[in-house]
Amino acid sequence: MKKVISVFIILLFILAACSNKEYQPIPNDKDLIISINIKDSTISFIDAAGKKKLQQWEMEKPYSGGMLFPDGNTLLLYGKQIDTVDLYSLSTGTQLSSWQTGKGIVNAYVLKNEKEIVFADQERNLARFFSLKGKELFAISTNAKPFTILESHNKLFVLNISSEVLTVINVKEKAKQDDIRIHPYAAGGLLLEERNELWIGGHGVGTDIESNIHVYDLTSGNLINTYYAPMMPINFAKWKEYIFVLSHGSNMLYKLTETGEQVMSIKIGANPFELVVYQNDLIAAGYDSDEIYFINPINLKIIQKVNVGEGPFQLIVRER
Repeated sequence: MKKVISVFIILLFILAACSNKEYQPIPNDKDLIISINIKDSTISFIDAAGKKKLQQWEMEKPYSGGMLFPDGNTLLLYGKQIDTVDLYSLSTGTQLSSWQTGKGIVNAYVLKNEKEIVFADQERNLARFFSLKGKELFAISTNAKPFTILESHNKLFVLNISSEVLTVINVKEKAKQDDIRIHPYAAGGLLLEERNELWIGGHGVGTDIESNIHVYDLTSGNLINTYYAPMMPINFAKWKEYIFVLSHGSNMLYKLTETGEQVMSIKIGANPFELVVYQNDLIAAGYDSDEIYFINPINLKIIQKVNVGEGPFQLIVRER
């Protein structure tokens, strides 16, 4: 009997060790580009200023996305098929905690008040609000498959992938404020607050592939313009007075003015999914090329390529 108990205790220690895996610490003083790679379940940490890879963590769960806390050190990771969101310290390489959310989390966003996190939950079709300590505060119904979350003037705009409706949530009143009719199979968005505009891209479906950016008035919800950016414009970034659009169906990066005039374009990567800005660099991720690209936003020349894990799907920027 004692032998059985001893074996059981040893197994518990092994399981505990497996569940508390430690990773290589990430320097706390570095500006970072964090690449979440979904084909091999890795996370790559790139020195943003030096444009070189620092470390790569091999994760034990199939994370598909993440976000940084306001402290710049706590990395929250989630995945649609994972029933927790997990928090890690970059400076120590250790897991801090797990929040029991259930499966379905596909996006996370820290509100501008830096006190609450909003999760897009596709299992329950909800926008779920949590404190930074992991307490669920309230939830608001969306339409089918919420994903993109944007914030402007105490309003959240939640883009639902499988619905021709954009959900508008009043953050102060903690209630749904409105539904805006939009084009089908929409994906990706950008708020231009100074112009009172919301730019939304899309995938399309089947042979009906989306090639236009749709521009909506934030006050009325009316469609006010469309701009051509074939094919599948699904990600946006703003740098100075220019808008950059990543169309992953054609591997194209477009540079537009705020009035939709195309300035120039470049073919970039293989099946690019993500686009972010770091200071005076654009960074795009090539999902099928396993690289990220540092791009000059003035002339769209590639400055540097950095190999990351397989299938870079999301990029997170940390500026110190």
